[in-house]
Amino acid sequence: MILRTFLFLTFLLVISSCEDFFLRFKYETYECEKNSHNLKKIFILNQNVGDTVEGNIDDRIYNLKIEKNSEEEMIIESDNPKILIKINKNNNLLNVNIKNHVFSVKCENYRFRM
Repeated sequence: MILRTFLFLTFLLVISSCEDFFLRFKYETYECEKNSHNLKKIFILNQNVGDTVEGNIDDRIYNLKIEKNSEEEMIIESDNPKILIKINKNNNLLNVNIKNHVFSVKCENYRFRM
């Protein structure tokens, strides 16, 4: 009886400490307001450094690599063409450098978890 109670409490502890224990799928998008370079959307499936995200810029899809990811900021970039995007997660403001054309754009953040 004591062993059964111990195992049950251990199981509850493991489940409660795992935030994404039952998570099967998640993604995040940043949908941007109209801007001079036609940056429409950033689609993030995985958020680990080195993972690839998709950027919809001027009706083309670009693959960008996550260079930094923290609670406050994500930095993604591509070398060909030269694109650097800094995402401020607190206010959803993107600082964008596309081929040395620098601008900021406000975006809406949407998260899907299943």
